Amino acid sequence: MVIREIWAIPRERIERFFRSQNDVRPDGNGGFSFGRCEIRITSMPERETGRLRFPQTRMEFEGPEADTDKIHRRFVLQFISAGG
Repeated sequence: MVIREIWAIPRERIERFFRSQNDVRPDGNGGFSFGRCEIRITSMPERETGRLRFPQTRMEFEGPEADTDKIHRRFVLQFISAGG
């Protein structure tokens, strides 16, 4: 299973979230792993709308459905309002 999304959340904040999870491990390549799900994080150029600038971070979750669904759901619940 593969999930690809772009979030308007800084990469550093996303990384801080994954580092705080006891069952998520750094993969040594700037990403993380949860069970057999690989999590890749890619910074993208900021999006500009008038005077406003928004961070853009591409998220990729790839692995067996059970692991991918579980960690993706946890991620979404943390950032769904971008206030987590």
